[in-house]
Amino acid sequence: MDQRQVRVLLIEDNPADAKLTSLMLSAAKTTSFHLDICDRLSLGLGRISKGDIDVLLLDLGLPDSQGFATFERAHAVEPSLPVVLLSGLQDEEVAIRAVSVGAQDYLIKGQVESDTLVRTVLFAIERQRKQLAAAPKSNGKILAFFGSKGGVGTTTLALNVATGIAEAHKGVIAVELRADFGTFSLQLGHTPGHDLGDLLELAGDRIGRDEVASRLMEFPWRLKVLFGPQKFRDFRLIEPDKAEALLDHLVQLADYVVLDLPDGWSPASRIAARRCQTGIVVFDNHPVSFSCGKLVLEQLSAAGASHPLLHATLVNRSGALFGLQMSELNIKLGCDILQVIPPAAELCLRSQEAHKPFILVDPESIPSVAVYELVHKLLAQGNLSPSTRPVWSDSVR
Repeated sequence: MDQRQVRVLLIEDNPADAKLTSLMLSAAKTTSFHLDICDRLSLGLGRISKGDIDVLLLDLGLPDSQGFATFERAHAVEPSLPVVLLSGLQDEEVAIRAVSVGAQDYLIKGQVESDTLVRTVLFAIERQRKQLAAAPKSNGKILAFFGSKGGVGTTTLALNVATGIAEAHKGVIAVELRADFGTFSLQLGHTPGHDLGDLLELAGDRIGRDEVASRLMEFPWRLKVLFGPQKFRDFRLIEPDKAEALLDHLVQLADYVVLDLPDGWSPASRIAARRCQTGIVVFDNHPVSFSCGKLVLEQLSAAGASHPLLHATLVNRSGALFGLQMSELNIKLGCDILQVIPPAAELCLRSQEAHKPFILVDPESIPSVAVYELVHKLLAQGNLSPSTRPVWSDSVR
């Protein structure tokens, strides 16, 4: 823990108490702390939802929330975030109750010294980590990106959405589930030592969790990647039993598995269609892409993809939807427009030069904001009820 900066969120409305907490953390000798402060629970909840926090210091008495409900509301936003409560003597019983249902510890205001605060914070993080590690791992959710045709931006969109999910403090693996060359390596400027090709050499019953985990590459922004085959000799059809085995283990290794699937149909595509919680069909606003996308939706349905709720995201580059109004597109696609991903050609070039997804290169750009909005909508779905959601994009693949 002393090898990196610990990110602390303090929700406290008393400026003097907030200043004292800041001073006590800055006095730590072996650990560096970065402290964010919010003076309202509503503001703090918004900050929690953005992720990138290691521990929450929470005052139980705030202008917009009091007592046990304060903890309940914060805990509901991110149950895996360790919480240390700050209470007065009159709130000690409430604090004890909160510890019994998920808070890691509590401190009485006015009775805390720097060493005690630092030790409590670090122990809370470590206890939460051990509890999460010991808890049965529930299956992660699969988001599968299907291209309507080549060149519409499926890979770019999948990589940026996966990065956005990682920034939301979720465990995520981006996977190029492809029989041939994947371009994650070009976009990220990284030649992997191991890739999907290594796994495809194994028989399906020999693809185990350890074999999958050892092929993952983790990037500084917390995204893990399983690269597609990089060498021609490794190009081969992904057999159904191998696709099943791979997905079985991937969902045990992350909260979300984001699949980048090739245009065209394959056994792996059929498996992904059946296994995914959300299928995302990527279009651009060209009539050919629209027609191809409708066929992909039919294929997904025939493969067993359940889609009671259909949505679309559209890029309109020319100012005209090839003679159709948005409402007409909704009817023809059989779904609503979910999100617009604006043109990002220049941003994609900058992204390749920086070897990062474009939402990290310029997070305030219009395309990046659109991707973040899409990520927020996907995460807000909670359990991600099975559906197939086409997404329109003209990003450079």
